[in-house]
Order: sequence, then structure tokens, then C-alpha cells
Amino acid sequence: MKERLNVILKAAVEAYVDTGDPVSSKLILERAALKVSSATVRNDLAELEGAGYLEQPHTSAGRIPTEKGYRYYVDHLLQAAILPVERAAVIDEAIEDPTGNVDEFLKHALSRFSEITGYTAAAVMAHSDEDRIIKVELVKTADNCLNLVAITRSGTVKNSFCRFYFLASDEDIADLSEVLNSFLGDVSFSRLTDEDFEALESRLSALHQNWNFVAGVVKNMVNSIRNPKVFVSGQSNLLSHPEFYEVHKVQNVMNFLSREDEIRTLLSNQGGEELSISIGSEIAGINFSDMGLIVRKYGSRSGFGAISLLGPKRMDYGANASQVEYFAKCIEQYLKDREGS
Repeated sequence: MKERLNVILKAAVEAYVDTGDPVSSKLILERAALKVSSATVRNDLAELEGAGYLEQPHTSAGRIPTEKGYRYYVDHLLQAAILPVERAAVIDEAIEDPTGNVDEFLKHALSRFSEITGYTAAAVMAHSDEDRIIKVELVKTADNCLNLVAITRSGTVKNSFCRFYFLASDEDIADLSEVLNSFLGDVSFSRLTDEDFEALESRLSALHQNWNFVAGVVKNMVNSIRNPKVFVSGQSNLLSHPEFYEVHKVQNVMNFLSREDEIRTLLSNQGGEELSISIGSEIAGINFSDMGLIVRKYGSRSGFGAISLLGPKRMDYGANASQVEYFAKCIEQYLKDREGS
């Protein structure tokens, strides 16, 4: 594309992002400081429209970017934004961890991040092959109730309650604890197989004829830990953008955000190791034609995943990309610090 068309398209996209109103040739001249006539700009806008980068709403003389126009802008015209120091400080405050529990930390941090940005934030987090359960605690909560607490190296804490229908002495529970810690302690739970749990069931049966059911409880607990977690926050932020004043549009997105499996697949499949931007139908089909998605993957020895912001297609991709990038790096550093502690 010739240079002047690049300048005009960049000005059109950024003006529309700022105002939400169709962009006129007069506004283009003001923003781009071009030394050409208004008629020349109008001709160039018509050329960009003919090429599919802009479109003209039937109610307006101005033009707005199409999905193709946003894509070209992001790929060729977007300049990396520098995150203001003040905003970085706000994000730093958002990732403070008062709990020591990784899942609770990420849930809290994501909630604050959605508040800071004004968009919907979503994350997926999976444990790496190096993460492992370092301790299993058994707490008798009643005569026939037991709470199994598994603690991983990365800081995940998982509780699982079970009820037994026989008398179990403190010595019985101590023996059970020894077997479970021997089975799970410092073992990469991602590599545990069905055969391993069958072997555990046999060991528990040999220990006490009624303890074999605990193997199933432990298997469910381990599967719950190793399945990638999905966190979503700030869904209501969508309602503040005019693109979603129409009920059916926001309902489509809200329905999607309620399905963890689809979010997990979406974020896991986005881009490579670096930050990626998806626009409109690139995200998940026609229901997302008015959306923009920014995803940054992260990873450490104990965990990996992706952080994202979901908002209207008319979002400031440069500013929001810098925030997602910084936030993801903070999450990554938090995990690395835990590993070194």
C-alpha cells in the first residue's frame, strides 16, 4: 500500500478508536497533518473502502475500519506503546499475593486487572511436568469424615473430602497418610497413570479392607489439579461499550465465557510464545465479529498458560497490548520467585 494510504488508514483507525464515530476527511486532515486537499483525502478514503479496509455506514458520511482494516493496522501500522510508569505501578499493586495459594492469587490478580483495564480478562493456567505434590495432609473432621489436602510445589492447594462408614482410629489414619505420601510425595502428578492408581488401590486394600475407595478420591483430586484451570473476570465490563448495547450480541459472548472448555481451547490455540492479537471472526467465528482479543502466553518451571483481554474490536490495541505484556511478565516472575523460595 502506498505511504499516504497507510497514513490515512492509521489516522482513520485511531480516530475511530478514540471517538467511536465514523471518520470524516476533515478529521483525517487534522490528525494526519497531510499537505493535500480534502478532495484528495476523500479519494483516498474511497480507495481504501474499495479495497475493503474501510466501510461507510449507511447513516453517515464518515467511514469506519473493517476487520481487514484493523488487521492491516495491527500487522503493519501499530507502533509499540510504552506502558506509563503510573499504570505499571497500579498493575504491580494488583499482583500482590496475600494468600500464598497460586490459584487464589491468579483469580485475585485477574479480577484487579479487569478493573484496571475496563475489559474482560481471562486466563488459563496449567501445571508443568516439573510440578509435583510435595505433601498430603489428612485431617479428620468428624468420626467418619476425612479431608485430604494436597499441596504442590508451585503452591496449589487442593482439598478433597471423603466419608467412610467404619471406625477408623488415629493409627489407621496415620498409616493411610504414610501410604498416600509415599505414593504422591515428590512425584510428578502429570505422569501418574491409571495403572498407578490401580496399584495404589491394591496397597490400600492390603492396609485396610475398607480403604480401597480412597484411591478413587485421590485420582479425582490429582486430575482436578493437573487439568488446566480457567479464570474469567470482568464480564460485565462488556456492557459499558456501545458495541454491546444490543442484547443478542452480549449474550453470545457471555454464553461463550461461561464455557470453560471453549475458553481453554481458545487461549491455548492463540499464537506462539509471543503476544498475539485476534480480531473479529479470527477469534471464534461470527459471534465475535465485534470483538478484539489480546493474548500473551507465559511459562515457568512450575506452570504455564495464557493471559488475555477481550473487548470491542474498537479497542486501543497498542495501549492494551503493553498492559497484557506487562501483566503476563509479572505473573511469570511471581511463579519463578515462588520456585526459588
